[in-house]
Amino acid sequence: MVYAQTAEAGPNPSLVFIVDLPLVAPFFLLLQQGVKIRRRIGCSVDTFLREEIVASPATIEKIQSVVLDGRPVDDIRATLVPDGSTLALSAAMPGLVGATLRRGGAYSSFRSAITYHETGIACAPAEGWVKIKIFNLLMAELGPGLLRKGVLLETADLLGFLVERAQEFRQGCTATLDGKTIDVGRLQDDSGLAGEGGVLLSVSSGQGEG
Repeated sequence: MVYAQTAEAGPNPSLVFIVDLPLVAPFFLLLQQGVKIRRRIGCSVDTFLREEIVASPATIEKIQSVVLDGRPVDDIRATLVPDGSTLALSAAMPGLVGATLRRGGAYSSFRSAITYHETGIACAPAEGWVKIKIFNLLMAELGPGLLRKGVLLETADLLGFLVERAQEFRQGCTATLDGKTIDVGRLQDDSGLAGEGGVLLSVSSGQGEG
C-alpha cells in the first residue's frame, strides 16, 4: 500500500509496479541514491528501525554503520530521528573506513569530531519525511518492505532508471499510474509524468516476498 499523499507529496502521481520476483532487486539501486519515506519521526533510530521500517533484530545486528545527516551514529537508542533528516544504513564495510564508521567500534574515536550528538532538544513523535539510503546486503533485507509500502523520489531519477531497463521491465511487470494501466516502455513519452517534481513509487511481486 502506498502511503497517503501529504503536503510534501502534494498532487504527485502514484506509480505502482507488480513485477516478477527477480525484478524486485533492480529497484534496490534507487535505495542507494536515496528515497523519501513518510513515517513516525521524533523516535530513536533503534525504534525507527524496528517499528517504522520493520527491521528484524537480526537485520539490525547487521547494520554496522548508521549515518544521520552526514554524521556517524554510535548509540542508536539515544539518537532521535528528526523530520527532514537523511538516514544512511550499511552493513560492515571493508578496510579502515569501514572500521572507523562502525558504530561503537574500536576506531570510532578517530571520527569523534563528526560523530552525531543530540542537541538536547527532543521532538515529540509525529509523522514526517525521512530520506533513507541503504547499501550492500541490507538492500535485499530492507528493500522489499520499503518498496512495497511506497517511496517518494524525484521523477527524473525514476525515469532515467526505467528508461535504461524498459525492455526488461516490459516483459516482466505491469504498471499503473494513478490507477490506470500504462506501457512501461513509453513512460518517458506519454505517461503524464513530464514536468512532475516527484512520484510515489510502489513495487511488489505477485509471487510473494516473504
